[in-house]
Amino acid sequence: MLLLLADSGSTKTEWALADTSAPATPLPARFLTSGLNPCLMSDADISSILTSEVVPQLQGHDIHGLRFYGAGCRPDQIPRMKHLLGAALGISSVDVWSDLLGAAHALCRHSSGIVAILGTGSGSALYDGQTFVDQTPSLGYVLGDEGSGAVLGRELLSDVFKQQLPQHILAAFHAEYGLSVGEVIEQVYRLPAPNRYLAHFAHFLSRHREDAAIREFLIRHFRLFFSRNVKNYGQPALPVHFVGSIAAVFEEEVRASAVLEGFSVGTILRTPLDGLIDFYRTSQGQPRGVTR
Repeated sequence: MLLLLADSGSTKTEWALADTSAPATPLPARFLTSGLNPCLMSDADISSILTSEVVPQLQGHDIHGLRFYGAGCRPDQIPRMKHLLGAALGISSVDVWSDLLGAAHALCRHSSGIVAILGTGSGSALYDGQTFVDQTPSLGYVLGDEGSGAVLGRELLSDVFKQQLPQHILAAFHAEYGLSVGEVIEQVYRLPAPNRYLAHFAHFLSRHREDAAIREFLIRHFRLFFSRNVKNYGQPALPVHFVGSIAAVFEEEVRASAVLEGFSVGTILRTPLDGLIDFYRTSQGQPRGVTR
């Protein structure tokens, strides 16, 4: 039985075909496409990506079902995403869940824990092994998403243009990007996908992470993630598990920030897809006790 699995963020979507009836066999297909976030994208944009980037990868495969985990897949968006995915891909059995639930299935399986995402966006939830018992709303990169790539980029740009960083960091930034205020305003306020634009400045932070000012910047923002998204669960003894590129790249700073806020960090995965593949292969294609 071929099952199509997808883990989607705002920047990219990872897909894999897995034969859940023969767990030891190689994956028939695994590929990347553009991100699919229903909170930030129109029906036409989502359908265009599915038709042009996903459908060609699935030719010749008899697919039994799709399990899609995605950023922006809130309860009110799930029926819409199920319809768009089923119509574009021609798959009748489609389940859509949040990216946080994908992190829980990949990191915790059927055990309890705190699961978190630090990628282009951020989020967290308290998981009891079957469902979420508490969750902090991410609120997106304008009102929340602390510690995410988009917010790190947003705050870096603000600090650069308001000259809140040491001169050598400001000089390095301007030498690398040569941006004007007008160009930034155009990208952030007038063009599509400003969250992706902001998140790409995390590369600059990574390249300069050994600088004391940048390290302090990173620690400050990751501490905000823990204090505003994790502390309210009242479970300091539970390790916090992460998925996401920001968590993986800045693992040292994330772990240091957790200690300063009274938490410990468990597993960090750049992507949950490998964990999801194993999860579905060992549960014969259907997780237990899942709530939407």
